[in-house]
Amino acid sequence: MAAVAPPSLPNQNKSPSFPARMPAPVVLLQMCNNFQEVRQVHAQLVVSGLIERPINGGRLLQAYVTVSNINHALSTFDKISDPDVFAYNTMMRGLILGKSPYHALKLYSKLLLDGLKPDNYTYTFVLKACSQVNALFEGRQVHERVLAGFSEENTHAKNSLISGYLSQGQVESARKMFDNMLAKDDASWSAMVAGYTKNGMYADALVIFQKMLISSQVSPNESALVSSLCACANLGALDQGKWIHAYIDRIGARISVTVGTALIDMYAKCGSIEHAYEVFRKMSQKDVVSWGAIISGFAIHGRAGKCFELFDDMVAEGVHPNEVIFVGILSACSHAGYIERGYKFDQMVHHYGIQPSIEHYGCMVDLLGRAGRLAEAEELIMSMPEEPNSVIWGAFLGACRMHNDVRRGNLAFKHLTELEPMSGDRYKLAGILFANAGEKETATNIRKIITDNDLETTRGVSSIEIDGVVQEFVAGTINHSRQKEIYRMWDRVNRLLEIHELEICI
Repeated sequence: MAAVAPPSLPNQNKSPSFPARMPAPVVLLQMCNNFQEVRQVHAQLVVSGLIERPINGGRLLQAYVTVSNINHALSTFDKISDPDVFAYNTMMRGLILGKSPYHALKLYSKLLLDGLKPDNYTYTFVLKACSQVNALFEGRQVHERVLAGFSEENTHAKNSLISGYLSQGQVESARKMFDNMLAKDDASWSAMVAGYTKNGMYADALVIFQKMLISSQVSPNESALVSSLCACANLGALDQGKWIHAYIDRIGARISVTVGTALIDMYAKCGSIEHAYEVFRKMSQKDVVSWGAIISGFAIHGRAGKCFELFDDMVAEGVHPNEVIFVGILSACSHAGYIERGYKFDQMVHHYGIQPSIEHYGCMVDLLGRAGRLAEAEELIMSMPEEPNSVIWGAFLGACRMHNDVRRGNLAFKHLTELEPMSGDRYKLAGILFANAGEKETATNIRKIITDNDLETTRGVSSIEIDGVVQEFVAGTINHSRQKEIYRMWDRVNRLLEIHELEICI
């Protein structure tokens, strides 16, 4: 077997510091950057007999994991006669990276059966595996071992435990662990902000983010900034989003592609599309996600022409559109009623080779339905390669209600009752369709089904941000902390309107 020539391996000129007596193949192993290089050094280890030393087997295993070749890593691990904790940890890390968390948990069990004592890295990998497979019971077992197995200062493993709880929706357990930590780093705070956001607890995410800035000695990392901006976007909290943007500028943080995209999304969803576009234009680097965010932003603002302009600019810059881009484009077509622009659907399939997803079909059904071309919409639904879901039939039912097409609406309603038998919103929409068409008896029967089965229907919600606080109002309720003030003001407005009407009459 020919020796590996040093010039063929990258990074030879970095002159890393290695122990003086470390064998050359082991030195080269730590400098490999791809699978082929690792294989060559692997061959040298076999020929020289160095592979028989357990420590070298562990290093080879680490090299295969580093270049993401999990199959060869597993093969190497299986050939280590007496793997140590380092080898187990490395293999578990590889399995998690290779999206095989269940096998990582099985390996953890084997480690315990072999009589080895897990270290802090072991717990970190096991907790990540638990979070990926929603293994709540195993996660609690690890929690008990974690608390018994290391000191209070082990922040890294506790951060993993917090992330594991949050990924499983165990928010209270995560918060309890977080509050009891004596030492918190930026990852601790970031885990809580991101966890609250992912669990839909957007107001709590912003509260913990503000506490981080006030009471913590650490600065928010990129993950915390992105998660807080996402929370603002979902709350419509424009003032708070602007404050975070100003904070980023004030501390001189570089606006990366990820942060820039989060800012675009926040401004667009909070109603300030011009601010979103300003951030987009100032970004020195943009990826397809950034383009998708600004195109989707203009789409929800009804600026279809700008969406098409941006799409052409993106293609001209050599960025290949993805599925999300076309969802934004087709959505823009739908909201603007640009039925002739629906050819983008065919362009997506035939020119860019993107297979339509359920979201793309939903946009097209909505586009055709809004334009009153219900026969074409029905034909498209029937031609779908996969079974239409409730989103497709819901869009079709909405279009049928808009154009009083009872026959097709009845077809959509039949499918919806099979897919979502307990959805009050679907029954409500069908009831409106039949009532508008003069079929009062059918409409009454549908309302009776909603009442008898206590089916929930979505109520209209509106919100307004005042002095940085988002005030939310739900139709049909008066549950607001300042409702007396609101009604007093409403009475005052009514009286002023009555006086104004009298003055006009006089």
